[in-house]
Amino acid sequence: MGSSDRELSWELVDSREDRRYNLFSVSINRSKSPRTGEIHEFQVLGTPDWVAVIPVTTDNKLVLVNQFRHGSGELSLEPPGGLVKQGQSPEQSAKEELEEETGYIAENLELLGWLHPFPALFNNKFYVYCARDARPAGKLNPDETEEIETVLIPVEDLSDHIRSGKITCAVMIAALHLFVDRESFGKSGPS
Repeated sequence: MGSSDRELSWELVDSREDRRYNLFSVSINRSKSPRTGEIHEFQVLGTPDWVAVIPVTTDNKLVLVNQFRHGSGELSLEPPGGLVKQGQSPEQSAKEELEEETGYIAENLELLGWLHPFPALFNNKFYVYCARDARPAGKLNPDETEEIETVLIPVEDLSDHIRSGKITCAVMIAALHLFVDRESFGKSGPS
């Protein structure tokens, strides 16, 4: 807390892409320590920004999706979301993901904030939106690699779902925290 940003920030000496995959690339960054002046290598995963949308129905239910996640090898209950598509704003991608993954639509989305998903390795941002008055009027159209079940839970049951382990995805729990924080403090609360 007492150090200046300059005393903590590493100087990027050079960067090269090591590998490129569909969803991410791996770069090797060589950076200079502000304390010792020594140069060290770091792997950085480059990926498009991510987006999640927290849909809330008029009867105060959250619209979530239950889907298989290949990394954990398990089903995961979470808000709809995905990558920010090239040429789209995060809000446009959020609206698209909401409809494609749930069949729900909402007129307006409110940006709750953005997060760095894992700044030690990833270079992207994770945008979180709230979609109030979500209603099932869209066209369910998941990607060909997605098998999705739409699940509605009362907003008041959200904390129980997290505590009990029904919702386990860390970045989605962070996204849901932004929603709960906004609900607790209202729009004039902390930002």
